Amino acid sequence: MGLGDMAKKWAKDKATELLSADSGKSQDAGSRADATETQAKQQVGEQLLRTAFPKLGEWQDKQEDNRRRADEQAERERREEIASLPVAQVQLSVTGWATGQWSGPLHLAWNEVAPTPPDPEFPDSDPYATRPLLWLELFAEDDARPSLGGHELVHWGFQVPGWTGDGTYDLTAIARERDAAGAALTYEEWVMDFADHDESSFYFYADAGASSITLADGGKRLSVVIAMSGAIGELTATAEITRP
Repeated sequence: MGLGDMAKKWAKDKATELLSADSGKSQDAGSRADATETQAKQQVGEQLLRTAFPKLGEWQDKQEDNRRRADEQAERERREEIASLPVAQVQLSVTGWATGQWSGPLHLAWNEVAPTPPDPEFPDSDPYATRPLLWLELFAEDDARPSLGGHELVHWGFQVPGWTGDGTYDLTAIARERDAAGAALTYEEWVMDFADHDESSFYFYADAGASSITLADGGKRLSVVIAMSGAIGELTATAEITRP
């Protein structure tokens, strides 16, 4: 296929991608356009391609601008969502990959998840599927991240399967019970994230170490110990959380 034919094919598929109301058709056209663009670049290089076919460059610039605007909007919405959450007072310490202490305010998401009604035809192997779940997440604002051993905390999420109110919950025993039943944790929901790089996330699992959470005063005060593991090491977090 000549360069001129490639440009025509690219423009046609690009128009279909942007204008078609059929999502499947749009995705297919976008994939074809990307493949054609890659092939053309391999033949003549990107700069020559943009010079020879200005329309292609215009489409690329417009697409890049739209992507940038969408990313900026998503980032604004993320910041606004965090800022709208209530603020909890947190005393936090970590040992392992990082060692340090910090105390101050963090935004808290408190999510009470109702149990799933049992399905007699397709029973869930998870012994906690029909029990209430408490899902807690702590978020730091971008310009006020806690520093723990020189590492900036972004987010920490953990859960209380079988939550029934105040009391002490042995998270390790619960995780092992679920594992034994063939219903392992969804680890992404039990994560502590730092800002250092893509691998500085740590996840709780059954064999990470002794972990528990105690709730008191109607859930206003929480004592948390969670052991975690990640691609770059082990980490244990201990926290006292007081929520409004």
